[in-house]
Amino acid sequence: MLAVGQALSCKVRLSLLLQLAVDGATVSELVQHTGTSQSNVSNHLGMLREVGLVSSQRNGRTVRYELASAEVGALIRALVAVADSDLKPAK
Repeated sequence: MLAVGQALSCKVRLSLLLQLAVDGATVSELVQHTGTSQSNVSNHLGMLREVGLVSSQRNGRTVRYELASAEVGALIRALVAVADSDLKPAK
């Protein structure tokens, strides 16, 4: 569980997870989304895959990444909900 928390502690990895929560993507698509280098995105995806948050599927020369499970999607949605509620004024 600590490894998952550490994986979620990086802005780039969170950005990747948020994008993958919308739809699967290739490394080059994620590079465009984040504005970071291909090697940087690949390294972050490797860590996310290691801790079980992301999975990948190869189709010829293309590798497509997606969230590893519906539970990961629920986790990302919960993080967004908590972050959004932090930005709203208390009633």
